[in-house]
Amino acid sequence: MKVRGPRPPRSRGAILIAFLVFALVLGLIYVSWNLVTAVLEPVSPPGQGHTVTIVVQENETVQQLANDLQAKGLIRNALAFRFWAKIKGLDQHLQAGVYRNLNSSMSMSDLIDALMTGQPDQIVVRVPEGWRLEQIADKIAAAGLPRFSKQDFLTYTKNPARFPDRNKFPFLKQLPSGATMEGLLFPDTYFFDLGATTTDVIDRLLTEFQAKVQQYHLDTKAAANQMSLYQMVILASIVEREAAFDSDRPLIASVYWNRIYRPNAETAGFLDADPTVQYARDSQAGTKSYWAALNESGSQVMPDSPWNTYTHKGWPPTPICSPSLASLQAAASPAKTDYYFFLNRPDNGRAVFAKTKAEFDQEVQRYLK
Repeated sequence: MKVRGPRPPRSRGAILIAFLVFALVLGLIYVSWNLVTAVLEPVSPPGQGHTVTIVVQENETVQQLANDLQAKGLIRNALAFRFWAKIKGLDQHLQAGVYRNLNSSMSMSDLIDALMTGQPDQIVVRVPEGWRLEQIADKIAAAGLPRFSKQDFLTYTKNPARFPDRNKFPFLKQLPSGATMEGLLFPDTYFFDLGATTTDVIDRLLTEFQAKVQQYHLDTKAAANQMSLYQMVILASIVEREAAFDSDRPLIASVYWNRIYRPNAETAGFLDADPTVQYARDSQAGTKSYWAALNESGSQVMPDSPWNTYTHKGWPPTPICSPSLASLQAAASPAKTDYYFFLNRPDNGRAVFAKTKAEFDQEVQRYLK
């Protein structure tokens, strides 16, 4: 029978190494935990914080918000905020608006909760250039102003005589019969108090339009070019829907101005503007989408509508959208040209101009065939 010798004693060195590794792991866990808790803690001690106003823009991402919060001293680490916000679901509940009560003594978790569950102090609404009244009404209604009524908005803007604050705006009293506020609601980014009513909202947009007219002397410039303020806005609204580049706007305005005030045998006073026909088509009851391209000749679409400028001479009855400042300026002072025709190149959107129908037909063959 073979007898085993005594088991060799465990190496003290191995035991020491195991202890050191264990201690190192514990140390790393401790340091990591302190780092994590540190970045989640408030930037300022209780009672010593400062309040910061944060504006969350429409469609702003949590990453953009985190960078803004860190830049303004409300959080210690933007990456940690993004991680914690993702866990808590802020990306699904972030509401655009102005938040005035965020404080640097709030923890990261408290900041996220305030943004998720708290009402903003003001609602941010961006009204884009080139939109018609129905689109603007939908946009503002979707922003969630408690006292805003889409139906009242459309009633007032389509019937200015029924607007309660009509007397505040002299240009409303000068509108021709049948005119609406189409084109008079200036496109911009607005900050509305939660208590803003429908009338308050319309007041703000009209006030901004009035300010632009006065600041840039648009009515005076329009008169110098034989147009009333309202006719100038009609022209600007068509330019807005036609132009892709600011440099093209005064030239496009000149085409339509020439057709009205310098008509020739080839144009005979017809604007032949596709956007006006789109407006006529999209004004039918039940329409939910707007500005789709025409599928047939403009003269064949809603030919009886006074907005069809292929079949009706002169200006359409109203503007067709809210034009930008660039379009208003272009319409008030159109370029001095001999152009009567243009097209937009499909490859880059640039406008190409022509003086005669023959020249225009050549451009059509070159770019559209």
